Amino acid sequence: MVSGLDIVHPGWTELAGRLQDLWQSRVPGPPSPPPAPPVPNPYTGEEQGAAVLCSDSPNPRDPGVYHALEEAAAVRAGDAGRFWTWAAEPCANWPAVAANRYSGQWNKPTAHPLLVVGTMYDPATPYRGAQAMARELANARLLTHDGYGHTALLNPSSCVNEHAGRYFVDGTLPPAGTVCRPDTPPFAAAKPSGGVATGGGAMAASADGPAGRGAESVG
Repeated sequence: MVSGLDIVHPGWTELAGRLQDLWQSRVPGPPSPPPAPPVPNPYTGEEQGAAVLCSDSPNPRDPGVYHALEEAAAVRAGDAGRFWTWAAEPCANWPAVAANRYSGQWNKPTAHPLLVVGTMYDPATPYRGAQAMARELANARLLTHDGYGHTALLNPSSCVNEHAGRYFVDGTLPPAGTVCRPDTPPFAAAKPSGGVATGGGAMAASADGPAGRGAESVG
């Protein structure tokens, strides 16, 4: 479930189909492979992510403590918290630590302001985390992506890309409070099927319509 929420298109559609299969006692088919990375990479195995996570971040070295961490994470984020706790458990025995990893101070002033991008409905890195990071950093600007899925990189927003491009090229920050939206919403706009929008409902009961005349005769 958690992994299926990361990429809105086509991830959500496939996830819905797999859940329907399970509900109807059918064996779900294999999920589609993830999209190719922006930069060609000769290796995309699970260990690739662990190599970054485990070597860059502090993680308990005692596997036994992850049970307590799981319960604490569940209080904050439900079952998704349990998932991410155990996703980090291999770090307990990871054999390497990055030689040049940065472990703080996080509020140390930087030569240039930092741009933080947070997606409001991100199932992996919650928006409140982006807000907290922008507050903790000494000089940062938060760009809000009013979208879904994990990051604006996997769920494109031309607005986010434009602001990020300007930042990387000449350091220009978006105005404070800028909110971007995804290029493609998760669901198509609903088509009217009744009511006022299609001439039904209250319109159909007007004195000029057949339903209105019928109501008058019954009255």
